[in-house]
Amino acid sequence: MADGLQSEVTERVYGKHRGTVVNPMDPERRGRLTALVPEVLGAIPTGWAEACVPHAGVGAGFLSMPMPGAGVWIEFEGGDVSRPIWTGCYWASGETPMPPPAGPPGEPTTKIWRSELGLTAVLDDASQTMTMSDATGQNKVEISVATGTVTVKGLARVVHDGQMVQVGSAGARHPAAFGDDLLIYLNQLVAIFNAHVHPGELAIGVLPVTPAPPVAPMPPPSPSLISTKVFVE
Repeated sequence: MADGLQSEVTERVYGKHRGTVVNPMDPERRGRLTALVPEVLGAIPTGWAEACVPHAGVGAGFLSMPMPGAGVWIEFEGGDVSRPIWTGCYWASGETPMPPPAGPPGEPTTKIWRSELGLTAVLDDASQTMTMSDATGQNKVEISVATGTVTVKGLARVVHDGQMVQVGSAGARHPAAFGDDLLIYLNQLVAIFNAHVHPGELAIGVLPVTPAPPVAPMPPPSPSLISTKVFVE
């Protein structure tokens, strides 16, 4: 074998190597990153490592970038160290993501995707639930297949917005009442009723003969009739 070819072959590096992310901010926005791979390059970072992803297409695919310091697996295309590829990530001890709020690591039946700030999607085959949540669990959407229940929770508010919002079923047809306008209308009715005087039995249609029995005034509607949590547009 020629010396040049022998040198080229021996300088090629194959297999996966542990690396640590240095810079995930790809100027071309293609999911590339640079990393330290001590056993191959020492203290010199790689060039921009291409992303190996489960799905990609024109304007489509899966993109999730590890942050600086995260563990990544690095390979080299054709063994050429000038053409790095990051093919996945790994966890050190204690770094495994947990369902929010903090709990034990998920079982094999639990699939977790969690961001560095704790925004989490959890698919749990054991409980048959799908959950999207923040780190505290105070803002979340949970679908329970087992019970047929969808729970939406917002720390400040939950907003339903659309050309039409139907509650109960797709066949819901009764319009919601505006509670504040209804309360004003009821107060007006009460005021008219309480101001009205019944003259009693009249003679010749004009002179009162028998006074009308007193009628207790109608109490005004209570503001508690209006929800302080549910509002409609």
